[in-house]
Parts: sequence; structure tokens; C-alpha cells
Amino acid sequence: MYIDRRAFVKSALASGIVPLISGCFRASGYRANSKVRLAAIGCGAQAWYDLKMLASNDDLCEVVALCDTDIGAKHTLEALKRYPNLPRFTDFRQMFDKMAREIDAVLVGTPDHSHFCASMHAMRLGKAVFVEKPLAHSFCECQLLMDAEEKYGVVCQMGNQGHSGSNFYQYRDYCAKGIIKDVVKVVSHMNMQRRWHKWGGRISSYPKAEKLPDTLNWDSWVSSAPYHDFSSKLAYGEWRCWFDYGMGCMGDWGAHILDTIHRFTLEGDLPSEVAISNCKGWNPYVFPIQDTLTMKFPAKGAHGDITLEWWEGLDNQPKPPKGFRFDSNAGLFPANDANDGLVDPRLKPGKEIYQADGTIWQGLSHASVLKRVGDNGQLPKFEKAHNSHYRNFLLAVRGEEEAKSPFKVAAPLSQIFCLGVVAQRLNRGFKFDPVRKCAIGDAEAELLLKGPEPRKGWGEYYALRP
Repeated sequence: MYIDRRAFVKSALASGIVPLISGCFRASGYRANSKVRLAAIGCGAQAWYDLKMLASNDDLCEVVALCDTDIGAKHTLEALKRYPNLPRFTDFRQMFDKMAREIDAVLVGTPDHSHFCASMHAMRLGKAVFVEKPLAHSFCECQLLMDAEEKYGVVCQMGNQGHSGSNFYQYRDYCAKGIIKDVVKVVSHMNMQRRWHKWGGRISSYPKAEKLPDTLNWDSWVSSAPYHDFSSKLAYGEWRCWFDYGMGCMGDWGAHILDTIHRFTLEGDLPSEVAISNCKGWNPYVFPIQDTLTMKFPAKGAHGDITLEWWEGLDNQPKPPKGFRFDSNAGLFPANDANDGLVDPRLKPGKEIYQADGTIWQGLSHASVLKRVGDNGQLPKFEKAHNSHYRNFLLAVRGEEEAKSPFKVAAPLSQIFCLGVVAQRLNRGFKFDPVRKCAIGDAEAELLLKGPEPRKGWGEYYALRP
């Protein structure tokens, strides 16, 4: 059963409570009450963490295959040691050719640019998918994955783990009870060190080719994205720096910091305008060393006009409201005359939510419970988390819960990041039609929203099959 997110929020708010959505999908061919047979597409770094967390639910999960484009490399050795006898692959297409009938669900924990094809292949086969954030690498890819979720009827979950935490329930309950209401502005920030800061914007070309490691299937690693010869400056975590392969800081952290705001305050809406300012170190290859993105969400449904700001860069931190200051540990608190407006380095990742009545809510880090600024009293009660994001996914595959961050929720959130990346690539803003989902009178922006033409042999994934 498909439930429209706007209808869900409106009916829930009207009733004074936002319940969890009932009804679930199961993987095609899933054996009722059996363990979910999980294949990992990516088994190092963040993917290895995800795999461990999923597998720790050993009453629900059985790992049956490992796939990594660089399997045997250092970052995959822990997984290989843990599962020495499992089938191993460097190309997910070969894995599905040989093992499709033995797989119920997949973990997709690969670089941003390669989420889409692996996920689409699995969904076409009726497999449930747990996909690391951000969901995909272009606005169009996010839309296709959301459409595929509805068409193929499989369980989908994006890996913004905080969406199953107590902060999710707090925000949901506070919106339903009218405690968080009439939001006019959200200021979000992530000012920690990023890989591209070391380059300072001084990039004038793609890196020179290096000798290809014996373990690496580079063609499979590149997937449908533009091809560049192998370099250690493109792979091994560096991919997030490059426009062709990563989604930058907002794609990395936005899914944590903005998830509940987008779901319950913005009701899953898209902005009508994207602007960029404070941009330094711009170049056409890697993300700028700092910038501020501003998005305008026009009044619609239960919310009024809302401005969303995103601040990134080591020295590009938002200014506190008059009469307050930021502290790197305590967050926002009343200031005295001597330090009014001071920002102590470094402000932790987080957000401030401004209501029309002057109330300010603040959440530090990506999954923290919100606090009301200036209120030292006890917070109103809210429902606490039940299961982890990983267990929630496995239970959803078994038909026992609804996935907390399905693509119908995660795709519009990820599309916001895609809009931000377009502004970062252009180093300018643009107008956007949130209904037709296209740039207004801006062919250059529209081309970037679509994404590059897929490489030969990968284009088949960019259409839904009957």
C-alpha cells in the first residue's frame, strides 16, 4: 500500500498524533518467518559498519554474499576474515546472475555515484534494499528510485540512522501536538574538516592516472558515472570531494541534520529557489572549501513560508541571533555584553529552528534530541525509539514493521541535496518549480539536475521496466 506523505502528515496532525505507518512490503520470494538473506554491495569503511550492525541482529539476518569492487583490499579484510567462506564478487551484476534466488535483501554501501544502478538492479529483481545516504547522485536518480519503490513494491530504507532514533519520535510528537509549529527559518551547519579543504580550491584538472591495484575492478567502481583513469585521489574516500562521484558535505550530513525537519515541518516539499553565498575556493572539479546555501520553501499545506540555510566550511559559521552566542559544546545560549555574538570554534554540526513566536529549538550533532533555547525546564514527553534503523529494516522485510526512511521519504530529502550541489557546481542560484520538478528558464541547471549521460552499458537502469 502506498501512502502519500502529505496526506499522512495532514491527517495525523488533525488527529493530534502522528502514528507509524502500518503495512509493509516484503522482498519477492521472501520465506515467511525466516532470516533475511542479505548480500553486501560494499563491505569496507561505512559499509562494513552497516554490515556489522545488520548482521548483529542474528535472529533476523543471515549474510550470504560479499560484493566490493576492490575486494581483497585493506578496507575489506575485516569482512573477509569475518565471512571467509561466503561467495565474493567485484561486480553486483555477476552476483545477481549467480545468486539472485538466494538473496532477499542487499546493503548498498558504495560511493554516492554508484548507489543508483546497484539499487535499481536489486529492486527490479524484487529484492529489498538498504542504501547508504545520500540516496543517489542526481535529482533524476532520486526520482527514479522513488518511482521504482512504488512500482516494484519492495522494502526500501536509506541509511540515515537517526531517523529511527528518539529524535525522530520527539520531532514527530512535538509537531503533532503543536509544540513545534509555525517554523519560519531553519539554520543548519557542518563546519568540520573535509577532505577538499586541504586542496583549498586549487584544482585545475582531474588527477593523473596511477597504476591500477590488482584487487580493483575500476570499471565496476566507476559504474554509470563519467570515466576517469584510476587515481588514489579519486578513490579510497576521496571520491566525496569530486563533483563526478560525490555529493559533498550536504549530501553526507544533510540526511542526518535535516531529516525530521523535512519530513514533518516541510512535509516533504521541495524549494522554489536555491541561492549560494560566501563561496570560496570554487572550481569545476571539487566542492568549494566553503559556502552557504539558502533555500526558499513557499507556504503549502500545513506550513507557511520557510527559509532553510545550510552553512559549511571551517570558517563559515552562522551568526547567532541578537542576544545569544554559540558555544562549541553548549550550543546557543544567552550572551552578556562582553561576548555578544561570539562564535567559539568549532561549532558542532547541528541546526537551529526558529518559530514565528520567537521560540528557538536547537539540536547538536546529527541525531540529538532537540532542546528549547532558554528553557532549562523538563521537555514535554515523547515516545522513545523502539528498534535501531537496521533492525527496523530487517523487520520491514519480514513484514513486521514499516521502514522508517523509505524512498518516498528519503528521495525528496536527497533531492534537496542534489539542488544544493547544482548551485555549488554553478556557483550561482536558480529558480525551481517544485510541482513540475524542474529548473525554471535555466537549461544549465536543468542539465545538472538530470545528471550526466550514463556510460555505455549502464543506460538500461535509467528507465522503469514494465
